[in-house]
Amino acid sequence: MKLIIQWVAAFIVLMLLLLLPRDMEIESGPSGEFIAAHYQYSVSAHVESIKEFVMPVLNGEGLGHDRYNRSFFSHAWEMMQRSLWLIIPAFFISILAGVAKGVFDFRTRHGKRKVVGLQTTWLGLSVPDLVFIVMIQMTLMYLNMKGIITGLSLYSAGNPEAVVMNVIYLSVFPMFYLANVTFQALSDENGAEYIRTARAKGTSSYKLLYIHMLRNGLAKIFVHTNTVVLYLLSNLFVIEYLTQYKGAAYYFKEYVTVSTKIVNGQSLNLNEGAIAAFTFFFTVLIFLAGLISQLARAYLLPHERGGEG
Repeated sequence: MKLIIQWVAAFIVLMLLLLLPRDMEIESGPSGEFIAAHYQYSVSAHVESIKEFVMPVLNGEGLGHDRYNRSFFSHAWEMMQRSLWLIIPAFFISILAGVAKGVFDFRTRHGKRKVVGLQTTWLGLSVPDLVFIVMIQMTLMYLNMKGIITGLSLYSAGNPEAVVMNVIYLSVFPMFYLANVTFQALSDENGAEYIRTARAKGTSSYKLLYIHMLRNGLAKIFVHTNTVVLYLLSNLFVIEYLTQYKGAAYYFKEYVTVSTKIVNGQSLNLNEGAIAAFTFFFTVLIFLAGLISQLARAYLLPHERGGEG
């Protein structure tokens, strides 16, 4: 219930910000040149903006329609489904590959393999994921030029290979992030009293790592699922725009930047209905991520240190 209240409150705040009055006065010079823009917030104008937005919704008219007579809400849902083809696989790949990489980093932390273990994780966290995306694309283009790989289409939403590559792009940084979280969780568990006791009793290192330490550390790891989704959504805007994958993030960006002109006596033109529809679905994803995080922690909490194990 607390999570629902937080989501509703956050969504309402976002809508209040979206519906801020945008009327402003433009100060011009003698020749009509732009000098300054003057904006003054008005509570009454804000209330009127909210009424103009809410009344059609309450009357059953919805959030409005685009120039193709498509409902903004249904169009946002259709585009969100397209984006979910990237988000859902990337979410699970990030978790599975991140935990596996974190375990590998922990097991190789003292050996020569640390170079391909812990140090690559640090590198992945230090370098912007855009660099990895560009490197992967350049590598694929080079292989295509050499005839090693042919027929690849890395752009648009209609090609399976474009979907696969976008999932990989989207998974890169969250994977390294969870690898680091997993490594830290295992390091914390490694110093626990029950681990020293089990090690003194001759328990095998395999059982210590996978049966005790990893199981007990999962509660700490899954707390970060909400952060992983936030990383996925923030990177989604870059990836969809960069690869021309026309999903929810692509169209949200198009609607937000639809107007770049300010005319004296007129407000900055934004399509509140479309933006509200896409915002709703993005915030629902964040809400679901928080719910998954809470459920996972509630299920795994008894196995944390001090519980069984």
